Amino acid sequence: MKSAPARLLFVFLPLLLACNLLSEISPTEPELELATSEPDGQLVTAGPEDQPEETVSASSISNVENWLYLIDVNLDQATVDEIAESTHDMVVIDFIPSEENNTDYPMQEVIAQWHEAETPKLVIAYIDIGEAESYRTYWQADWGIGNPSWIAGDDPDGWEGNYPVAYWYDEWREIWLGTDGYLQAIVDAGFDGVYLDWVEAYSDENVLRLAQEDGVDALQEMVYWVGDIGDFGRSQNEDFLVIAQNAAELAEDDNYLEIIDAIAQEQVWFDGGADNEPPGDCPLPRLEVDVDTEAYYGSLSPACQRQYDEYPESTLHVSSEWYLDYLLLAQSKGVPIFTVDYALEADNIAWVYQTSRSLGFVPFVGNRALDGFVAPWTP
Repeated sequence: MKSAPARLLFVFLPLLLACNLLSEISPTEPELELATSEPDGQLVTAGPEDQPEETVSASSISNVENWLYLIDVNLDQATVDEIAESTHDMVVIDFIPSEENNTDYPMQEVIAQWHEAETPKLVIAYIDIGEAESYRTYWQADWGIGNPSWIAGDDPDGWEGNYPVAYWYDEWREIWLGTDGYLQAIVDAGFDGVYLDWVEAYSDENVLRLAQEDGVDALQEMVYWVGDIGDFGRSQNEDFLVIAQNAAELAEDDNYLEIIDAIAQEQVWFDGGADNEPPGDCPLPRLEVDVDTEAYYGSLSPACQRQYDEYPESTLHVSSEWYLDYLLLAQSKGVPIFTVDYALEADNIAWVYQTSRSLGFVPFVGNRALDGFVAPWTP
């Protein structure tokens, strides 16, 4: 999955432009050419009759210029107000009532406030469709790897309490699609759509093991799963949005692209570590030829080297070129592209926003925990 695919002509030229930009917008004292030349239980729901009368048009996703990605489940009113007063066009927020200690969170009221703000916002629910999370209301005390059988293993990047699942199992699907499931609660709360994390679950080695045992195609089952989620939402709101995070390689599958409204790709240029250690500023190799080279490794900070060493399947072993290849392909097919990078250093932040926007993408940069408000970036 990490080798670059054959490039079609209409993708190749934009990719060359992207690679040129990687060096042209670099600082004056590069350490490594191209690879690091840039700066381093019970859900509280609302019935349809309680929905706000005015909402943001979902068609405006193509007009989003600034967006916020914040998955803090302890969102206070001060931050809610700060978001409302911002010029963000879109907010991706955790479906907070699904967290075991926040089942009474006033999600509907918060969404209404953001919809009715001076700069109205698309409000998108972050959900993890490929991993079970031990802090959600669906989690049971005796659950663990192998119990139930569709919990496949530990998170490969070290996120505590997150477990890849065999998402084709009826029990997992019922959590989301059931009459009292999460998706119905999301629709009832007034969300404009969903932001799907862990679409790439089909590539996890433990998920693949279960798929082989069950005689199913893990990738095709994920396409079906995303499609079923989209169908559920759109059956109640024809403008319901589906934004798929990661799995950029699915840009080659036109059937998949037809069931999503946008792709959001993490760590195109900068990453951090699980549980915010480090919080960001770990540059990916810029080109395929730089992956796993001594020069690249030597350019990393000690914290980023530790991330590189401990997680051999992490994004620090993948190039920006690899991601851009697929993202430009999807863009050429009319799919909006959002990028998510993890950086705290001002030069890194500015570089990502400038580079991503120059490619026609819509960027967001924050810390790896995604637990704080980030104001819209301006030059």
